[in-house]
Amino acid sequence: MSRPERPAGSRARAGPRASGSSARGPQTSGRGRRPTPGSAGAAKRRSARRRPALTSRAAILALVVCVIALSLAYPLREYIAQRAEITRLQEELSRTRGEVEDLQQRYDRLQDPGYVERLARTRLHYQYPGEHTYVVLGAEEDDAEQPEADEPADPWFTQLWKSVREADRAAPDTGSIPEAQAPAH
Repeated sequence: MSRPERPAGSRARAGPRASGSSARGPQTSGRGRRPTPGSAGAAKRRSARRRPALTSRAAILALVVCVIALSLAYPLREYIAQRAEITRLQEELSRTRGEVEDLQQRYDRLQDPGYVERLARTRLHYQYPGEHTYVVLGAEEDDAEQPEADEPADPWFTQLWKSVREADRAAPDTGSIPEAQAPAH
């Protein structure tokens, strides 16, 4: 007797089978053949082979990924904030160093007695005993270089008061004011 050929998609089981009864369902013969595709045992096996869409391993993996993401969110935000703070402080440091250099240059100039004397004579109008200082008004070189602005001679409040007084004067009589008439209904 020869064995019947199996379909291409079926598998052979390893090991001997007990003839007659099995825990998996009814068998058609004692030789270990599988039930026909339309039988109830085949439907049970197909449903048992199907895995659920979300297994427990996948759920645990998703949970671990979420925990890692949440645990890294705060440190990452702090890292970005600290990098921004470092950049701001570096810019402030470079600006402060520039100011220190300017102040150092000014300090060096003020250590020169000739420079201090020039400042005292020009800005503060200091003089040595026995010298006569003359201040010429209106003919300074600094004023000649800068064009005069169109500034009023009087302070603003004086101008305001003058404009109020001018508005208070009676306007010249341009004619008679017509009487108001009732609207037409």
